[in-house]
Amino acid sequence: MEDGRLIRVGKYRGDAKVVAYIVAISDSFEAVVLIQKKAADPGDEVQDLGRVSAALLETLKLGPGEFIRADGQR
Repeated sequence: MEDGRLIRVGKYRGDAKVVAYIVAISDSFEAVVLIQKKAADPGDEVQDLGRVSAALLETLKLGPGEFIRADGQR
């Protein structure tokens, strides 16, 4: 399995109510687009924060194209 991405979603930079997602997609652009389509609200700022390891994705049992909130909430 390839590495994934950590994606941040908030209303604005510095928003205290941001949500982070761990995404099992190695390409940052594709990961951002997936979260924009599936989890973000219109007008949300969606940013790629960097790489997450394949080991983390395996531990979380995420398959290619899947994602989970980093805080574990649904």
